[in-house]
Amino acid sequence: MLERINVLFTGGLDSSYTMMYFSKFPVEIQPYYLKDNRPSEGYELKAIRDIITDIRKNQDTRANIREVITKPTYEIKPDREIQNAYRYMFKTAGFGKQYGFIARFAKQEGIKGLFVSLVHTPFGRGNMAVRNSGGVERVEDEDMEYYRLDPSKTEKNLFTLFENVLLPPSFMRTKEEEMEEMKKLGFEDSIKKTWFCYWPVDGEPCGTCPPCRDLIRDGMTWRFTKEGLKRYEEDQKVPAWRHKLRDYKLTLSDKWYEFKMRMG
Repeated sequence: MLERINVLFTGGLDSSYTMMYFSKFPVEIQPYYLKDNRPSEGYELKAIRDIITDIRKNQDTRANIREVITKPTYEIKPDREIQNAYRYMFKTAGFGKQYGFIARFAKQEGIKGLFVSLVHTPFGRGNMAVRNSGGVERVEDEDMEYYRLDPSKTEKNLFTLFENVLLPPSFMRTKEEEMEEMKKLGFEDSIKKTWFCYWPVDGEPCGTCPPCRDLIRDGMTWRFTKEGLKRYEEDQKVPAWRHKLRDYKLTLSDKWYEFKMRMG
């Protein structure tokens, strides 16, 4: 059995379930949080604190939960091989920017097995690309379940991004299945403490960012206010080119932020 579990923890449902799942084993759990100047960071960090508190209080917790290690993404150094692999996966599978900096972070920190929570949903581009790669193998480590990519069966660029990544049970669970298992583990009250929205409006999920859109498409409308659902409906009427323009502007904004921070 793995003695140390490294988890990329965002405070969302998927990574929270990962933390809860491994908390039932006699292991050491080291959560990591990567800061990339999202408007939601304060909400995510609060969710992380609340979830960790709940896990530590749970009577069935056997793991030692270490304090969260936080690292700004602008401190992660460039890596030509990973950057080229990310560009390829972006063009062919629409991978989000996080896959590039997660891969660079794990490599530079020497983390050989960083658990990254990719939930099973047809709207999750990363999950579906990995799932359809043909290289996924299930690992049964005593009673512990997780997944990894076989380099001999995985496209080179995809494996470059996931070389130091492990996939927790959430990889094979839908949101509904995750929540059912969280309840069985004794964390029903923790579900609403999770956070997922990138661009909160008045402290509530916006309904228009990628995680919000995916969650609504997955049928989890109960996580949203009427205003958030209305914003989602209005956003669906926006032409595709405007969504692409918004994504491009956000990318430029991220690049400018990273440049300013690097320059001091």
